[in-house]
Amino acid sequence: MITYYSKVFSGLLVLVALFGPFLSYAEEVHPYPEISEIGPGRYQFGDILIDQNNREFLFPGICNQISGLVEYALVHENGKVHESLFRTKVRPRFVHACFLLLKEKPENRFFKILDGNVSEWAKLRRIELSIIWEQNNTYQEKPISSMVINQIDNRELASKSFVFSGSSTIEGQYLAEMDGSIIAVYHDSRAVLNSMDKQSNSDEVWIAHQIGMPPKDHPVRIRLKLPKKE
Repeated sequence: MITYYSKVFSGLLVLVALFGPFLSYAEEVHPYPEISEIGPGRYQFGDILIDQNNREFLFPGICNQISGLVEYALVHENGKVHESLFRTKVRPRFVHACFLLLKEKPENRFFKILDGNVSEWAKLRRIELSIIWEQNNTYQEKPISSMVINQIDNRELASKSFVFSGSSTIEGQYLAEMDGSIIAVYHDSRAVLNSMDKQSNSDEVWIAHQIGMPPKDHPVRIRLKLPKKE
């Protein structure tokens, strides 16, 4: 039996599919998966598990890189995998859709704020990102920020620095879908999420922090936790 909330989510998905400007690219080739309720406030959206009550969603990925320079925390498997910590089969527009389904708007002013008054940074809504994996019969969960270090000053990426910036859209095409860019460490207006660490404007300082990371090619789950509603 379809509950009220399931109907609401289904209705939102229809709106996203019809009116989201980022959805027009390759929609016929890669249609949206159905969304189904699997428990109170919990929905399955293809490979993505959406938890409405906790304002978070999770999906599978693979540990892609444990050493060397990185520009991304996560990309689609057809994206810039040679520059990313993790890769996933989940498409960028599906990730964007999950934010909309949880009624989280993209911070369209992200790049303008970075170039402007630093006091405006505090107003940006931060997304908590973590990686979950099983190893030696033990489940571990660590923030993505701890898996990236600055090779100049040997510090980790600032915690809770990621923002749902939303990708650029040109002529109806959602650029993250074209590039496969989902979570950027180095600023990328084409990615779904971006880091606001003070040195994320450089593509030459961030390297993978192998200590504490899952083994290369190890399966993981990516958790994105949204801030509370305003």
